[in-house]
This record gives sequence, structure tokens and C-alpha cells, in this order.
Amino acid sequence: MEKESFNRTTIKTIAKAAGVSHTTVSRALNDSSLVKPQTKLKIKRLADEMGYIPDINAKGLVSNKAYVVGIYFSRLQSGTSSNFLAESIRQVKKSLADYTLAINGIDLMHGESDMLRNGKPDGALFISQSQDDDSYIQYMHDNGVPVVVINRKTEITGVTNVVPDEYHGVFQAIEYAIRLGHKKFGLIKGTPRFTSTYYREKGFRDAIAKHSDAVVIEKAVVDGNYSRESGFHAMNKILMSDELPSLVFCSNDETAAGAIKSCQKFGLRVPDDISLMGFDNADYARFMVPGLTTIYKPVEEITRIGVEQLKSLMESGSKVKVEQTLKEIVTTELIIRDSVADLR
Repeated sequence: MEKESFNRTTIKTIAKAAGVSHTTVSRALNDSSLVKPQTKLKIKRLADEMGYIPDINAKGLVSNKAYVVGIYFSRLQSGTSSNFLAESIRQVKKSLADYTLAINGIDLMHGESDMLRNGKPDGALFISQSQDDDSYIQYMHDNGVPVVVINRKTEITGVTNVVPDEYHGVFQAIEYAIRLGHKKFGLIKGTPRFTSTYYREKGFRDAIAKHSDAVVIEKAVVDGNYSRESGFHAMNKILMSDELPSLVFCSNDETAAGAIKSCQKFGLRVPDDISLMGFDNADYARFMVPGLTTIYKPVEEITRIGVEQLKSLMESGSKVKVEQTLKEIVTTELIIRDSVADLR
């Protein structure tokens, strides 16, 4: 049986149809100023009509690019928001359609050199959650790869950084609860060593410390790891203690979902018997029973800004000056639903 033959449109095919040299076609498709505008337009129209697909490998040889963007997470197997993963991929594909994505978890690497084992990417987007990532970020930056870090503040000089304002988001949420009459608070923490865990707890404690009649019940402050299971077990500990808070702040929505399950186990109603708050505003938060009061983390905006900055760095072909490095904090927002009781 003969193998099926496929005819692929090439630069030479377009050149023959346009009546020009293949060099002219190549220049036109790469927006060279050496080709007249009307000729360039004609060639590009022909390329579209003929279904021309650029050969990325050949293009890379000419431009000295790999046409690869690296997306790196603190933890790929755990601790990574599926929303962040999906949104980062969507934004990169939208802005850098010609590029292949290389996705990896820093926790799966055996050292910084693993990052360049398969070659140097044209750019690197770090969705970072821990200072433990800094040596990897620094290594990539030192090797001349354009780097953007989103989700966590980093002090690395010359690295563009886009982060959510987690501290003020939690601070304002707790202030809201205090205005509703809540005086005793508990906390289920996030993953140890994650920067978000630190800022969310700090916002929680600073808001309560501002009010003399509000207190943190330390026995109701329990470690978690941002999972539903940890929220369930942490809430079990809180509900078995001898002094219950009126409100428990859960460091993310996954934790809150587990905490609600624990309340159901103990026969407690949310918010009639105890109130809960989360963080992230995950898609399912509004469908929980009751609907979860939470803090909106603008993942789409953070990722969009980060990818736009990465594209700009990659296109500039040179490192930006330190004073030009973007450090942007994106505002969070309290989303009020039904999981916090009005005790006034």
C-alpha cells in the first residue's frame, strides 16, 4: 500500500505563486523593511490563502531563538492553583502563539542546572510561592534569560515582578467581620514557607490587633497546606478545643471547603453557629453551601500583565535597566456572600 503524500506549502511555493524570489518571501514574512509594503502585503495574503505554516525549527536557526517559553511553579504536583496554571498557559498562548511551552515544578528539579538541561528558553515565567525559588530565578536571570516573577514578591534585582495585594485583602476582610460584630477569631494557615501564608496571616493579625475588643484565639490557629483535607483536619482541631471562635479565616477556598465539611460532621451550621472566610474566589466558591465569603485574587490580570512584560523583554533582546524594572501590586477584592453571620 502506497503511503499517502501530503503537499506542504513552503516559502518556495509562495515565491513561485508570487513571481518573486524565495529570499523576498522570507523577508516579507519577517516584516523586513527591504520589501516594499505592497509586495509584503501581497505575499502575506498569498501565504494565508495557501495555508502556509512557518517552520519554527528553521525560523529558530535564522533568529537564534529556541521558540520555547518556560513556565515554572514552586510545586507542580501540589500547592499549585489549577486556575493559575490554566490562565498562565492561556495568556502565553494568546500573546506568544509561535512558542512552545515547557512547564515544570521547581520541586521536581535536583538543582538549578536542571533548568537549562534541555537548552535555554527564550523567556521564563515563574509562578512563585516561596523564597526557596529565588536561587532558580537568579540562576535563570544570570544566564541571560528574560524573567518575570508573578504571584510572590521577590527582592532579586532587575527581575520584573507582579503580585496580588494579599495583606490588605485579608486586612479589609477581617475589618468587615469586626464591623459585623465578630470578636473571637481563628485561623487555618496555608503551606509553611509560602510567602502567601505569611502575608495572609499578617493581614489577619494586624487587623485584629487594631481593635482592643477583638482577639485571636491561639488554640484556634492551626497549620494547613492549602488543601481541602488539611482544612478538614484543622477545623476538627478547632472545633474540639475548649474555646470556639465566632469566625475562622481559612487561608484559601480549598481549605474553607474542607472546614465546612468538618462543621457538618460536628453538626454545626455555617454561618449560624460559626462563620468562615476564604481566599482566592475560586469558581466553585459561589456554589458552596453556604456561598463562601472570600477575597478575590485577580489571577487573570496578574498573569496578563506578567506575560505582557515577558513578551516585551523577549522582544527587546536586551536586559532592562534596574530602574526600569516593573514592580506591580494588583489590588484584591472582598467578595461578600453568605458564610459570615451578622452578630450586631
